[in-house]
Amino acid sequence: MKRVILVGLSGTGKSSVAKLLASRLGFDAVDIDDEIVRLFDREISAIFQRHGEYVFRAAERQLLAEACSQPGRVIATGGGAVVDEANWVAMRPESLIIHLKAQPAELLDRLRGQVAADASTVRPLLASDDPAADLERMWQARRAFYTRADALIDTGGKTLDAVVDEAESLVRTAQAGHLPLPIGTLGVPTGRSDLYVASGLLASAGRLIRQRFPSAKRAWIISDSNVAPLWSDDVRTSMAGADFDSELFVVPAGEASKSLDQTGKLLDQLLNGRIDRRDVVVALGGGVVGDLAGFVAAIVLRGVGLVQIPTSLLAMVDSSVGGKTGIDHPRGKNLIGAFYQPQLVIADPTALTTLPEREWRAGWAEIIKHGMIEATATGVDELRLLPRIEHASDADLRDVDFMAAIVADNVRIKRAVVQGDEREAGLRRVLNYGHTLGHAMEASNYRYIHGEAIALGMRAAIALAVRLGRSHEEIATRQNAVLDRLGLPNRFDGELSEVMDHIWSDKKAVSGVLTWILPGDRAGIVEVVNDVPLDEVEFVARLMGAR
Repeated sequence: MKRVILVGLSGTGKSSVAKLLASRLGFDAVDIDDEIVRLFDREISAIFQRHGEYVFRAAERQLLAEACSQPGRVIATGGGAVVDEANWVAMRPESLIIHLKAQPAELLDRLRGQVAADASTVRPLLASDDPAADLERMWQARRAFYTRADALIDTGGKTLDAVVDEAESLVRTAQAGHLPLPIGTLGVPTGRSDLYVASGLLASAGRLIRQRFPSAKRAWIISDSNVAPLWSDDVRTSMAGADFDSELFVVPAGEASKSLDQTGKLLDQLLNGRIDRRDVVVALGGGVVGDLAGFVAAIVLRGVGLVQIPTSLLAMVDSSVGGKTGIDHPRGKNLIGAFYQPQLVIADPTALTTLPEREWRAGWAEIIKHGMIEATATGVDELRLLPRIEHASDADLRDVDFMAAIVADNVRIKRAVVQGDEREAGLRRVLNYGHTLGHAMEASNYRYIHGEAIALGMRAAIALAVRLGRSHEEIATRQNAVLDRLGLPNRFDGELSEVMDHIWSDKKAVSGVLTWILPGDRAGIVEVVNDVPLDEVEFVARLMGAR
């Protein structure tokens, strides 16, 4: 938790609380309305009259983003700041957001008292013909946005010190890790994803979903036959505690469920159950469930709310973040789908304790992939993820808190990429490292699950890069040593003809040209390459064991 942000209607005491709370915490207090007044050198009412609300909101957006870019601050926002989604993108990561609330009648009394005590105080709301009605309209328009806050303090009838005491207690709770806060927010043109990673989050799922979807009544939980018996009761109990009615749909476990047939069945169940636009679809499971449920959420009623609750390592570190949804076709994986951002991702590494060994190992392939692309993906000079894996003990790899840190690192890398390129027009292509041959090997009779196939694809990609003079043998040795340690396959058991046939069905093939992501001249650097000779691809595939 790096900062505290106060939201609420005028008169709730945001400015006063910010100053006193900042003093107690050793933070700086920032009042966005004061910053706007300073910028324009005139009162807010005069800014509205001269420049209009559009200019005011643009300035508010810029100043709030600047304030949120620095740690150690308590920020008092304007009452209407919460309505702008761009402000949530700025506020949400690493911030404790507290909603200060009071009854409208008390708020009006406070505002009038402030003006009476200081004639220089300007409260535009009081200039209205009917301030009580205007305040009620503001509340109704904004209440759903205020509900998104992490915590609520009812300031009614309380002294300033009492309110600050409550706020300070909330800060200490958040600093101790007992109040879940998102590790990041992914804000792109199609939506905003709040990203939560921590052990024990499943018990808080209902509260987090209610916070993000305050007006939703029903949750349609989609899971599979492996995960539902383990975790669906916990999630439904949490949802009930947050006043959700929930329905559970269970699909057969396995890649075969990512089909048009299963999509149609789920759509029938949702539509026959009278799903409406305020409802939310919850994907509870691994990558198959996440892709399938996400696609269904994207197309039913032209899009409803979506929450991803990944339960596999692969889904936690990769597929649940970024908005890719889709189903398979006989010609290849994920050839039918949509970009559709989940509004919420809740990753609880506790769920990994029930993960089968093969699935657990397969998940590490995407983690190692992120380690191999980290410098290109995030712009860092010093790698963090790959050394963390290399230096981890066997006990670390099974520790829930260590895995929470690993998952968080991966989510941050994935977020950085998608934030810069949601639809794979440029930077996002680096996430396909290992996937060109990997997907083809996976689609070859599906004898390998996704992570295993991607591990094979990464081994092949770096072998290609070394053969083409783009990378070095020591980088290949480093990557492959980590893959070996995690027990990921190093030989492909299948037909070369099948692999080459599936390569050309890959969605990354454009105008008959394949896109490859190949390692560069140091670990963490990858490059987009289009001129890889097919005979080299075949040579490496045979080297990997293809017959």
